[in-house]
Amino acid sequence: MSLIVSNIQKKYGEQVAVEGLSFEVLPGEIVGFLGPNGAGKSTTIKMIAGILMPDAGKITINNETVTVDSIKAKSLIGYLPETNALYKELYVKEHLQFLGDIHQIKTLPKRIKDLIALLQLETMQHKKIGELSKGYQQRVGIAAAIIHQPALILLDEPTAGLDPNQLIDIREVIKQLSTHSMVLFSSHILQEVTAVCNRVLVMHQGKLVANEPIGELLKPKTNHLHIQFEEEITHLHEHLNKLSIEIVSIDKHLLVVKTAEAKDVKKIVMQFALDMGLNIERLHTEQASLEEIFKLLTH
Repeated sequence: MSLIVSNIQKKYGEQVAVEGLSFEVLPGEIVGFLGPNGAGKSTTIKMIAGILMPDAGKITINNETVTVDSIKAKSLIGYLPETNALYKELYVKEHLQFLGDIHQIKTLPKRIKDLIALLQLETMQHKKIGELSKGYQQRVGIAAAIIHQPALILLDEPTAGLDPNQLIDIREVIKQLSTHSMVLFSSHILQEVTAVCNRVLVMHQGKLVANEPIGELLKPKTNHLHIQFEEEITHLHEHLNKLSIEIVSIDKHLLVVKTAEAKDVKKIVMQFALDMGLNIERLHTEQASLEEIFKLLTH
């Protein structure tokens, strides 16, 4: 079971929206899909969902080829678009009943009950969707997207407009969804991607510029080791200069050193602290934020 995107392309007239894009999403993965406005993310998601046809290339889900007229492939997909498509004059439970009937779900009452519990819609299930806050409408949209238990879930900006408490709840829901489905999660909120995703795809000008596990992407990109002491160390220049390490800076409580082999340097610094009667508060390597990496990749 997997989503395979193979060398897809899409043009609007002379404008290239997506060019030679290839990637794979595996079961249990939550893959973040990032890129600045106009990078080609929404066009790609619409092609995966079978709303747009690629000009070239191929998209398959569980060996089913996705095309605009492929009912079988589309039945494997749950899609929450950026503009949440809801029948706002319907009640929450009525809306889910309507969609469940379209999907011909045999155990629909139980499925609706489970979704209402999962998305904490118990107090809202008998209200009209148009009366709900944006946060609760997003929950209904997610419920609608996953009611048929799809193999692939496409979430386009699912946390937009949510308050901090709602963000935490939706994060947990997305993590639960990955136990049964593949999740492709597009967002402009980079902290959400860091908190939820296993892997990140970054698009820029229609091309894929990064495809890495989140841990690899956020790995320290420099060889600087930061050591924070409880005590001031500025008066210990003479002792520090005798150590077999290359010092970058000394600033009150903070020592920054270069290291090619972090383990050896850590041993030297810890022995120095022991000899001088110093207490180390924190010892860590420099790590770039996802925002910094995103800027670097898309400039």
